[in-house]
Amino acid sequence: MTRNPSNQRPILTIARSPVDLALDVVAIAGIVVLFLLTLQSWTMPNTIPVHFNVAGKPDAMGSKTTILLFPALSIVLYLVFTLLRRFPHTFNYPWAITQENAYRQYQIAIGLMNWLKTEIVWLFTYIEWQIIQVALGKSTGLGIAFLPIFLIVIFGTVGIYFWQAYQAR
Repeated sequence: MTRNPSNQRPILTIARSPVDLALDVVAIAGIVVLFLLTLQSWTMPNTIPVHFNVAGKPDAMGSKTTILLFPALSIVLYLVFTLLRRFPHTFNYPWAITQENAYRQYQIAIGLMNWLKTEIVWLFTYIEWQIIQVALGKSTGLGIAFLPIFLIVIFGTVGIYFWQAYQAR
């Protein structure tokens, strides 16, 4: 263990847990599915929905090349979150990090990053799949339940993080 002179937090190496490894596999599977969806659907119309309103209905149309954005963003997101896990001592924490709680707080924060990474990759995969379905006339939008479910999943994950971090303070 070394000390970080800029904020006096311990610099620790946190090993990947089995859950972290499983979440990485699930996130990579989401990226693979996303690429396969993109390749398989390239024969769709040249104009596709590129924006959805709060009710999940398409409200803007654009070029089908826009569909390449989700696979690219997924890879960038995956790489950035994976890289950031190496530097938990630089994260912002809701409670003070001490010698006693640093290891557990870092584990919990890395877990949050891994869960969010996986959830967002699969969110992008679902949105791309729905864009394709709408473009092919097989669906009318994301669905009215999309936004509430998405918000519950993301804020639920963050809420669990806060509860665990509070317990470990």
